[in-house]
Amino acid sequence: MPSPSSNSVGEQRTSVLGRLWTFVRIMNVRLRFIFLMLLVGLLVGYWENIMNYYDRWTRPETVVATVQAEEIEYYCPMHPNIIRAEPGSCPICGMPLSKRSKTAAAQLPEGVLARQQLTPYKVALGGIATSPVEYRLLAREIRTVGIVDYDDTRRAFIAARIKGRIDKLFVNYEGQHVEKGDPLAWIYSPDLLTTQEGLLVEYRRLQQMRAGNSPDLAAQESLVEDAKKRLTLWGTTEQQVDEILTRGTSQTHLVIYSPMTGIVTEKNVLEGHYVEEGGDLYTIADLSRVWMQAKIFEDEMAGVDIGSAVEIRSTAYPNEIFAGRIAFVAYRVDPATRTVAARVEVDNPDYKLKPGMYAQAYIRLPIGKVTVLTEEEAKAALAPEAAKPSATPTEILTAAYLDLTAAFFNDKTDEAALAKLRSEAETLKKRLTGEAAAHSNAIFESAVAMTGKPLAEQRKQLKSLSAHAIELLKKNSPAQVTLYVVHCPMVPADWLQSKKGINNPYYGSEMAYCGEVTGSIEHAAGGQSPRFVVGYYCPVFPDRLFEKPETCPLDKFPLKPARVERVLAVPASAIVNTGKRRVVYRESEPGTFDMLEIQAGNRAGEFYPVVSGLKEGDRVATAGAFLVDAENRLNPATSAQYFGASGGPQSGQQDKH
Repeated sequence: MPSPSSNSVGEQRTSVLGRLWTFVRIMNVRLRFIFLMLLVGLLVGYWENIMNYYDRWTRPETVVATVQAEEIEYYCPMHPNIIRAEPGSCPICGMPLSKRSKTAAAQLPEGVLARQQLTPYKVALGGIATSPVEYRLLAREIRTVGIVDYDDTRRAFIAARIKGRIDKLFVNYEGQHVEKGDPLAWIYSPDLLTTQEGLLVEYRRLQQMRAGNSPDLAAQESLVEDAKKRLTLWGTTEQQVDEILTRGTSQTHLVIYSPMTGIVTEKNVLEGHYVEEGGDLYTIADLSRVWMQAKIFEDEMAGVDIGSAVEIRSTAYPNEIFAGRIAFVAYRVDPATRTVAARVEVDNPDYKLKPGMYAQAYIRLPIGKVTVLTEEEAKAALAPEAAKPSATPTEILTAAYLDLTAAFFNDKTDEAALAKLRSEAETLKKRLTGEAAAHSNAIFESAVAMTGKPLAEQRKQLKSLSAHAIELLKKNSPAQVTLYVVHCPMVPADWLQSKKGINNPYYGSEMAYCGEVTGSIEHAAGGQSPRFVVGYYCPVFPDRLFEKPETCPLDKFPLKPARVERVLAVPASAIVNTGKRRVVYRESEPGTFDMLEIQAGNRAGEFYPVVSGLKEGDRVATAGAFLVDAENRLNPATSAQYFGASGGPQSGQQDKH
């Protein structure tokens, strides 16, 4: 029988083991919770690496052989997301699929530095928009400051021509306005009195000689004239001299008159002052015209010349604009400021511009060549269109056709354009002969069949109308516009456009960009080049022309007829300046942007003149151009080599998508 002590020891051991087991069970629950948290954290943190290892372990060993065996794929140039392993047609636009290599880098067109493809979602999300490169009237604006100054040609210093005493001043303070001929001062001079007495003596002697028929009459007349001249040189007017001779008595005082109209800017004498010959009395300035001395930096001097128009603004009159013309350009550069002074003559009839004022100057210079026309040239160039000689008679029909297809592209009908097309086709079928007359008649019949019909019916008739219009215009091309023949394989049919960008009139918004340019119809010789425009020219606004021979709305100069050159221009927002070069992103296909390096001139407003790298009709990314460039930099593999959609880089390269 166990002893009581042994029982107590056993109970103690059981109690310790129970507590230990309870502790282990509690820790087991907590450790499982901690372990699960650590496992989840590792999975989240290393998920990409885990998936990469999984992809490598699960990739079939024959995948390389499969890729090498299938090196060719077929895609749709209009819809790059359509890719097939075998040749066929695009399910969207019906175009034949083009063949390309999967693994080899695609050959970029000449001049294209990189190519970036964006999905429609990315284009919409980034707000990417394109604008055409067109010929425009451009003007470069130079902004500078200057100081208003006196016009030195309208400023006079009034000096005493004889010594004497100022007994009276008719102008007593600076700022007083005087007119030409107004009296300024009354001066007493003993020399003047002596000269007058001498003149009277010689004049009386001359009268006596005339009465006695003296042989020395001519010599005496010469002495009298010398005395008169001496008085006029001292400031006495001829009228005053005649009054002295008529009266027979001398004047004790001489009146000094103002030689010009203006403002007295300086007054240097008071009544009672004695003055010497040549002493300054007054300074008078005519402020109806002032000078502004503008400072132009040397790197902006190109094109600034005598006659350039200047728009002037002053902080004192923020709502008023003054205008002037450059009358002189300094022959040297100020070494301290690296600027060249240009003197601008400004009309100031209300005296608002004060000498010493600061003013802002805006000098606008035309980018294109400006040729002033003679009256005969202007009459010929500005004659109504009907009176101008034309190479072909199809301009009106072409314009009506383009208006009609533009309406179809926007899912609308245009009865006015259709009526004009019908009328012009009827006129041409009577005016032309042979095949041209037959095509004109077919166009007329199609237009008649389209009249009053819904859009769907008109689009069906457009197929025949376009076919005859293309044949007609190939031999009777319009002046001033180049037309592009575009084919849509889904209709299938052709149509004409004045731009290269696809605007499908058969489908409109349903399939707006389906089609490809298959040819062009060059504009006929004769007529005025679209690069030049004729109108009435104002140098203050060189980027616009006026229709009537009026006066410039700012400086009131008469407008001159001129022929102004338009310049190929790209929007400033389209240019990405990398520091070493300027690049733009041209949309070669919907969603596909080619990076091109361009040479551009100085900025002209919201545009840059294009020297090289682009041509008329190219569409470049304007809104969102920097987003395209950023995508290009973030995905250098796709931009630099433009791999096939389902292929990858060549061996040894890494695709960084």
